Amino acid sequence: MQGTEDILGHRAVIDRLWAALSRDALHHAYLFEGPSGLGKHLVARRLAMAANCEAVDADGVDPARHPCGVCPSCRAILRGEHADVIELGPDPDKKTPTITVSQVREVVRQVGYHRYTGRRRVVIVDPAEAMAAPAANALLKTLEEPPEGTGFILVAHSASSLLPTIVSRCQRVRFAAVPVEALEGWLQDNGHADGPILARLALGRPGAALALSDGGLDARRALRDQVIRHIERGDLGDLFELSKGICAGDRQAWLVEVERVLELLEDGLRDAVVVASGEPVELLDGEASDQAARWADALWPTGIARLQQSLEDARAGLARNASGRVVLDALFLRFSSELGRL
Repeated sequence: MQGTEDILGHRAVIDRLWAALSRDALHHAYLFEGPSGLGKHLVARRLAMAANCEAVDADGVDPARHPCGVCPSCRAILRGEHADVIELGPDPDKKTPTITVSQVREVVRQVGYHRYTGRRRVVIVDPAEAMAAPAANALLKTLEEPPEGTGFILVAHSASSLLPTIVSRCQRVRFAAVPVEALEGWLQDNGHADGPILARLALGRPGAALALSDGGLDARRALRDQVIRHIERGDLGDLFELSKGICAGDRQAWLVEVERVLELLEDGLRDAVVVASGEPVELLDGEASDQAARWADALWPTGIARLQQSLEDARAGLARNASGRVVLDALFLRFSSELGRL
């Protein structure tokens, strides 16, 4: 690793951040926002490495070319062991993915001390939306006026999921999807034979594409076939059993599965729109073209709009800690109803 050339996409964002680093003009609080799997956390960690890279001291090289990835500071950050780079995530002891007040207060206590060895202390909060209001409020004063040499990077899907008071204290950095063609080429260059399929399904998100490549593509196909089969059959008992199976285990585990279901349904609606509109656009899921045609016939246009709203309502319910089974039961019933199966 040398610099940031191995990071796919986000060149304008990276150039702007590293230029600020070169001028010693990094903002005290950044909000990295964009869908999951884009590489926001990777850029945040790499920026923390560049800010503390010892090769700059050794050879006077412009920090815009760094991090070097091999000096003691870089290696410690990569291992998650650097005393001045703090990564704050959900409490592993909680059933729900939550960053607690006590966790935030501990970070505030730590940044109050003098730095250990780093030139700059960096606190990475990911996902920032895991902070409930009390935890976010506990961070406000420190986020607005951190100790000298300390900066925060909050990583979130969307600014709308955070308290306005948190957002107002941050400089927002928006991460966009990587062009599908670039992602496809990158996947194929790295030995992924299913590059074209992975790139389309991942919607320009390298992390999502890699997750699909590691056995995830077959798992997605199996889940897609199961969900669509039950929805189109419209048997209430089977639908409720499906929800029950998906939401088995603790909340943190089943939230991942529920999000996969929501993404599958979103992809299905998107492909139905492509078929119904006749636009010369490639389907996200070419293997499910028959399903896209059925849904286009049954749902276009108002049914698709209603179901898209139902998906938004489902995510809002999950954000309010609603039961996964209740959310999926309602969503599956709505899809079956709109498709004329109930």
